[in-house]
Amino acid sequence: MQPIKGKLIFGAGLLGVILTIAGCGGGGSSGNGSAANGGGPAAPSSSSLSGTAAVGAAIQTGTVTAECADGSGFTSTVTTNADGTWSGNVGNASLPCVLTVTGGTPPVTLRSYASQPGTINITPITDMVLALTTGLADGSWIATPANWPDASTIASKKTELLAAMTNAGFTLPGGDPFSTALVIGDAWDQVLDAIQEAIDDDPSIADYSALLNLVKDGNLNQFPDAPEDEEPVDPELPANLDVLTDYAGTYTVIGSGEGDPGYCASCGTATRDHERGTVTISPQGDIDFDTGISFTVDDIVEIYDRKTVDADRRVAVNYGQSDSDERVRLYLNTDLEVMEIIHDDGAGATTRALIQEESTDPEPEPGAELLDMRNGVAIVHDGKVWAMEQPFIESFMATTAKRQIRAHNYDSDFNTIDTKPFNGDDLIWAQVNVAHGMLGTQLCGTSTGVSLLTVDYASAPPVQKTWTATECELDVDYHFSNGATEGHIISATLVNNKDDDQVTLSGGQFRIFIHTGTEGEAPALADEVFWDITIDNGTREMRSGHFLGGRPLLDGSHPDHALKLRIQAGSSISPSAGEYSCDDGDTEVTLKMGWITISDPLFKFQSANGGNCTVTIEQNAGRKYLGSYTATLLGPSNGGGAAFGSGLATGDIELPAAERTLVVHGKFRNFTTQTFHAGNNGDDGVLGSEAEGVSMTIDDGSTHFVAGERFLLASEVSSNGSNGYFFRQFDDQGFPNNQMRMVWSNIPMQVGSFTCNTEVGGLKPTMTISTPADIPYGATYTQSGIQNLSEGASCTINVTSVSDGLVEGTYIATLVARNMGPVLPDNDNSISLSGEFRYPYTP
Repeated sequence: MQPIKGKLIFGAGLLGVILTIAGCGGGGSSGNGSAANGGGPAAPSSSSLSGTAAVGAAIQTGTVTAECADGSGFTSTVTTNADGTWSGNVGNASLPCVLTVTGGTPPVTLRSYASQPGTINITPITDMVLALTTGLADGSWIATPANWPDASTIASKKTELLAAMTNAGFTLPGGDPFSTALVIGDAWDQVLDAIQEAIDDDPSIADYSALLNLVKDGNLNQFPDAPEDEEPVDPELPANLDVLTDYAGTYTVIGSGEGDPGYCASCGTATRDHERGTVTISPQGDIDFDTGISFTVDDIVEIYDRKTVDADRRVAVNYGQSDSDERVRLYLNTDLEVMEIIHDDGAGATTRALIQEESTDPEPEPGAELLDMRNGVAIVHDGKVWAMEQPFIESFMATTAKRQIRAHNYDSDFNTIDTKPFNGDDLIWAQVNVAHGMLGTQLCGTSTGVSLLTVDYASAPPVQKTWTATECELDVDYHFSNGATEGHIISATLVNNKDDDQVTLSGGQFRIFIHTGTEGEAPALADEVFWDITIDNGTREMRSGHFLGGRPLLDGSHPDHALKLRIQAGSSISPSAGEYSCDDGDTEVTLKMGWITISDPLFKFQSANGGNCTVTIEQNAGRKYLGSYTATLLGPSNGGGAAFGSGLATGDIELPAAERTLVVHGKFRNFTTQTFHAGNNGDDGVLGSEAEGVSMTIDDGSTHFVAGERFLLASEVSSNGSNGYFFRQFDDQGFPNNQMRMVWSNIPMQVGSFTCNTEVGGLKPTMTISTPADIPYGATYTQSGIQNLSEGASCTINVTSVSDGLVEGTYIATLVARNMGPVLPDNDNSISLSGEFRYPYTP
């Protein structure tokens, strides 16, 4: 990932064309959260931090955390790469932040400090500076941001530590150990190696922890002496001249390197072009780089052999004391061939002489599989393939003449996924328009087309281009206006809205709503799963494998796309244990997929279309049941003229029954046994002095709750007086099944202690809790219009204040899932809870 070029910067103009997920096709807004008229995501408001974590060796797969002055941290998980590099984002107002790397290889805990965006390394030097500044080696000072040292104090202590290291014989390169770009093997990295060697050589210092404690106490005069052979730090001197002269010869320059190609992640940005067109390396080690830029072997200070590293494979020739001085770098591919030769003059000018292009795979044959049998949109340009997953229908167009299938080339943090330049810019999204009711060849027109969005981040401000096909040919292999679509882009010529550039696509592919499950039989229902499907005989839409209800699809589908299974056993909402057949006229199995309107997908496979099914209810308790099924389901048919929503719309081509027959089996239930957890390691915290809502401490847990955890539920706007409504959303659950809700009813609006179902002034208090598990816990039930206390349930509500528009107090309760114990593990159907409450009261 490119930390700058690959980051989407959404300016005001770009917001008009970057769209969020929407429903199928047309000119209006979607029910899935898209802004009308093509609105898009809000502009990112974050600061970027990046650097290298190292102890001499790179810290690989370490976890980097940020603890910022405002209590926030990184916006997503940050881990170190194989070369120790890392990057992450924090809020613009979050800085300063303390950075900590833990774990990894080698396993360490080191700290650093960022007062502004940019490069921040995490090393023993930064760790020692902070220990010296705070007088603490364990990082306990981080918990009190108000007492953090300021940047000037840290800078002063850094100067003290570096002076002590110099006095101990260490030769320190130029730059700042916090903010100077650190590359494994460079001068600052070799100082880190020397620190560890000095510890090993000093019998009075057991390990780095001992050195850190020595430093934090201010004993800088006891810093261990530098190793005797520390100068020069790198043993690779011009005596290893063959590292360079192995590449003697004259190289033809074919252009200027740009971006971060596969052989180089830190080549830098070229500020000048190569003039002469050749670079010569003599057998003696002289380098004639360009007109007016040449060096003799005597000018060489150091040669670094980095041919064996995985990233940035190179030979670096330094003509100064550090990497910040003048140097020449030869970047190599995996075959150790010279790809690019770069000259840095030490004053900010960089020349990137491109010697050969990266080898690319042969251009795909027409009609080739570009998406690895997954859903997405792929395009081919100039021999390169961009394959983007998670396609969606760009806007509401289900009832019009076309479907617009779009896929984004950026992730949820707006980072570019495939950073290959497209015509010199970043590709942001690709879209294919497919006309309804037409299989085979489609040519560009009103309902058929190809479009792209690219951004040039090298310009200030970034320049976006919308590309539209003036000519194109699609081969639509399969298409239903409410269901699946797949086909290929045969060719397309596109122009843009900013300049006269024109590009040609030599191929591409599109696929949406075509699903492949996990291979094999579905396992036992996991705690959070309502149902599963195993495909016995598939169709084009549902190929093979098994699917788990509520789990994300694993075939490149967009997260908003889902399968919905509905099973009806007989005519009762609470079917008794036994076997039911579709022949009885009431039993039915329906699988919905494809394009989603307000709630449900429209494309249906149904036993009622002429298939058959057997549904077995294995257990039933309190209207909660579980069982299994086998079914033969048929895809939509026009029949006598099906209404919109059946899955077959006007113009769709009806398939023969054999091609739309889906044979499946599986398990189901109308509840789950998942456990819900509070945040912050099981504790949402106390109800604040001015917060409106309810705290809920689990005193005795159940299948769904763990004893000792504490939840906070916010008051809903409808809460008022005798009736309180409270909710909490679970971030790890998918909408709309991600909400826990507590309802209080008939609460007397007077100070006092009130027991559930005991009448006070005509009111009989009660409370219930519902969760995504669809198992309700309550204190009472109503039968024949009479409210009764559930067996084993109780609750006491202590109203301590009814004033200033609020009612508040405490409560304690035992709530039960009435009659549902037999279907729950260990027959555990009750929870005990207590807490505080505060919500509005308007007399």
